[in-house]
Amino acid sequence: MRVKTMGWRQRMFVMLILILLVACAWLEAPPALTPVAVEATQTPRGPVSTAVATPLRITPLPSPEPTPHSPVLTIWTTEQAQALEQMRVLAAEFAARTGIEITVIPKSVTGLRVDLITANLVEAAAPDLIWGNHEDLAGLLIDGQLQPVDPVVPGEALLSATLTSATRAEKLWGHPLTAQDFLVLLYNRALVAEPPRTTDELIMLSRAVRGGEYHGITTAWIEAHWLLAWLNGANGALTTPDGEWPTLNTPQMIDALNLIRELRVAAPPEQQSYPDSRALFRTGQVGMTIDGDWAIADYTGPDGLPDTGIAPMPYMPATGRRAASALGSSYLLFQRNLDGVERVYAQDFARFLTEPETQIRLARELGRLPALRSVLNDPAVVENPLLAAAAAQAEDASGLPPTRGLRCALQAVNLQLRAVLDETITQEQIAQAMQQSAEACMAE
Repeated sequence: MRVKTMGWRQRMFVMLILILLVACAWLEAPPALTPVAVEATQTPRGPVSTAVATPLRITPLPSPEPTPHSPVLTIWTTEQAQALEQMRVLAAEFAARTGIEITVIPKSVTGLRVDLITANLVEAAAPDLIWGNHEDLAGLLIDGQLQPVDPVVPGEALLSATLTSATRAEKLWGHPLTAQDFLVLLYNRALVAEPPRTTDELIMLSRAVRGGEYHGITTAWIEAHWLLAWLNGANGALTTPDGEWPTLNTPQMIDALNLIRELRVAAPPEQQSYPDSRALFRTGQVGMTIDGDWAIADYTGPDGLPDTGIAPMPYMPATGRRAASALGSSYLLFQRNLDGVERVYAQDFARFLTEPETQIRLARELGRLPALRSVLNDPAVVENPLLAAAAAQAEDASGLPPTRGLRCALQAVNLQLRAVLDETITQEQIAQAMQQSAEACMAE
């Protein structure tokens, strides 16, 4: 069937709808209450530690003519570079095994959402499947573009954080494939012989290194993704278990904020930002830093850098939990109109992607943690220092539920966290301001 083209009235209607969606995306983030003097922080390069949908940008919608030999399934993806090529390889292997052909079409993050909305409005061709991360999932849920999936493996077989980030209203909205965007402890072997096992050891060791031109630790002090690690280690959470209501003014949050201040004693006094942290560690004058998998090449690549060790995040003695960061994840998502035999084929593809052999390949080729727990001890994981550190803390990692409660909690943290650098404001005041800010967001 020929794809319909838009007349000028239809084009104007689509433009109006998209402009309204942009406005709604911005209105969803109301100003926070600020009982303490704070300002918004910068977002670090790396994972976006929020499920807030980004503002939409209008991009052209490809409208190719269908051919008599169109593939059975089409998949849109926000993956790039090596991950995109690996997707194509897996799709070709699945087709060779089953005879079910899959066309992989890359999209930008905002282009994915806009093109899907446009396709629905003008009855153009939409994808059967989407391969994206937890932020894509959250945005597409807001747009009403997804349908729940039927699990292809038991829930206990998967890392719990990957399930949390795909669950809303007790329904699973994507098949977990990999986990990424995790934090690890990096240490300069010339200054730190063995990495600390607990946060108490981390505090003591960082202060022992400090002296003269040397400093004990740098990190992203005022970024939510880093705070979540300490909060998780303290056995706290940003929201209620269902993800629906922010829980920021808690003893666990106060403990996490206190730990940041205890660690900052051994930091360079002028260091505040995430880029500063990375640059200072590269000078060789800092004992330890905390950073994510997305940045590991900056510490282990070029010659002349400190001899850098990689270790899991430390335990918090009071709880026995690792200070494991929230995990980002990638998923196979089902577009809302997928049904009939095509949905059966899509389930088959999901099973293929979660087979142990495929999961191991994703770890080896992409450097990501498999979502399937049974393969975390495979050589592809344990022989990779970065993935081995991630696997050691994966069971303690938290997820990011695609809910308004989480979005409001993260917004409040990002607005209020800078106050942790002001010694005249107590941890209790910061936690209270965070909760007030989050509740104001929920009331909008």
